[in-house]
Amino acid sequence: METSETAVSTIPNRRRETANFGILWGGHFLSVFSSMVIAPLLPFYMERLGAEDEASVLLWSGLSLAASPISAALTAPLWGRLGDLTSRKIMVVRALLGSAVVLTTMGFADTPFQLFVLRLFQGALGGVVDAVSAYAASEAKPQEQGRVRGKLEGAIAAGSMLGPLVGGLLLSVIGYQPLFTLLGVSLGLWTAVSFFGLRETRRERASGSAVSSFGMGRQWILLLGDRKVRLFLLAGIMANFGIYGLLTVLPVYVKQLVEEPSHTAVWVGVLQAVNWASVWIASSWWGKRNDRHPIRLNYAAASILCGLAILMQTMAPSIAWLIPLRILQGLASSALLQSVFLTVTRSSSVDQLGFRMGLSRSILFTGQIMGPMASGTLSSLVGASKLFALHGLAIILSGVLVWVFGKPKEAPKWLRQESGF
Repeated sequence: METSETAVSTIPNRRRETANFGILWGGHFLSVFSSMVIAPLLPFYMERLGAEDEASVLLWSGLSLAASPISAALTAPLWGRLGDLTSRKIMVVRALLGSAVVLTTMGFADTPFQLFVLRLFQGALGGVVDAVSAYAASEAKPQEQGRVRGKLEGAIAAGSMLGPLVGGLLLSVIGYQPLFTLLGVSLGLWTAVSFFGLRETRRERASGSAVSSFGMGRQWILLLGDRKVRLFLLAGIMANFGIYGLLTVLPVYVKQLVEEPSHTAVWVGVLQAVNWASVWIASSWWGKRNDRHPIRLNYAAASILCGLAILMQTMAPSIAWLIPLRILQGLASSALLQSVFLTVTRSSSVDQLGFRMGLSRSILFTGQIMGPMASGTLSSLVGASKLFALHGLAIILSGVLVWVFGKPKEAPKWLRQESGF
């Protein structure tokens, strides 16, 4: 009788957890979707806002693309700390609302400089991905954190794949200002859904917590003082360097392989779509593996497979060969960053989780910024295929580092003898 009552009592909790995760997944998806709608359209929008020549368009587009991640990197630890001390639900609502307001305002920008400033605000006031990740990690059971992290990675992949496709279609139908308004209203509605629908069930806050006891500088030291976390963060920087560095060089490489230069944009879109679709498909599978097997093993295998797929693309005899290789790249790359963040999650107490996730995100942004910068700087010195090889090798090296240096240290001999090991 007692067992049956316990089973019945867990049903509402499971329903609440399912509802919570559905709301979080939707917010995760809409945030990434909106960002990926905007990114490919920025050069065209800058031209509409008054950028006079190609150099001006490229300059303002580059500044605006970099503005959001830079301001997000600076503010993510602050929002994470506030969520640890108050409510992670409020942080999700705040991030969604901030993104909604800024996106709506973008449709009314009159100059490239105004749009650049709004992109700074988007990074500083948004941070939906970090807020959702911290909330989900704090609510998930320890044995299910990998699965939850994998599903959230799927939301990022889905938004990244559908954003450019749907955004381009909507732009041709309704125009820029209505498109920005539609994105802002969608996030605004999801803000209301999150405010009324989310329920925090694991609120473990401590007034004397490490977060409140130490300053931000001390928290950096504590985070990087963990050898395993430090190693995975370095690997994550290298993975971001490789993955985001390819975004800059892919159109150039595709143009060399297609027979008609006018088909370049179509092929780039197809290759990006199949890559993100593969990430979406595989992310949950890798998450479940991380719950059952050592993260070190999963990361090393995935990074080597991903890097080899990229290296093989440099030897593709025709454009069609890139499709299966991009699929393989996506299937493997879906394990990388989620493994890094899962390592950070497992090393953190509940009352430090948001702050540590924000700090980790800030650190990983360096790879996201350095990758495209390296491609742009080296493009005049080496060919596109060699840049592909550089980024593929960076990802492989990240896996080698994790495999070689991430092995758990063996306990001292005297301790093993006393413990019976």
